[in-house]
Amino acid sequence: MGTSFTQSKWVALLRRGKRIYSFGELHRLTGLSITALRRSLVRTGQAHLLANIGKGLYANQLNPPSLEEVSGVLYPPSYISLESALFMNGIMEQAPHVLTCVTLNKTKLFRTGFGEISYSHLKPDLFFDYKVQDRIFLAQPEKAALDFIYLQLQNGVKPSLDEWNLEHVNRKRLKERTAKYPKTVSRLLYESGILPSQVQP
Repeated sequence: MGTSFTQSKWVALLRRGKRIYSFGELHRLTGLSITALRRSLVRTGQAHLLANIGKGLYANQLNPPSLEEVSGVLYPPSYISLESALFMNGIMEQAPHVLTCVTLNKTKLFRTGFGEISYSHLKPDLFFDYKVQDRIFLAQPEKAALDFIYLQLQNGVKPSLDEWNLEHVNRKRLKERTAKYPKTVSRLLYESGILPSQVQP
């Protein structure tokens, strides 16, 4: 293993490189020893070439990732849901100040140089129905709605759904997905008029 990797080499590597690297990937690409790599990463951070985003992950400052991309690798498995996904899917008008995700891990908040990411725990049988596009893990509109209602009720809050824009929500699919959730979720959807008693195909 080598002991040096010049700044010009870092720049050449990162200019054509990916947006997020693990420590292991950088170890392999640079050929540096672990000790030398750690020292070099301190210097690349000071030179604004790489930013440590936690857990041995580094963001390429010459080709920076979005906060949404960071969320998918920082605390896996996870996907963007709740208020953020509702906003991204056009259901809520106002974007939250924190990127909201669900995960199979413990509930946790991360503060990164790209912004804050809030992860809420979801049990395994409710962890489904998300898509991966452009390196972003995003809940389908109906799933984001159900996750939001479910977790709000779990926290003792009855959410108001009056201002939701349901243009992009498939109500038949929404009704089908509610079968996985407690009856309190579907009850609120019926009370709010989002789910009529009979849903047409």
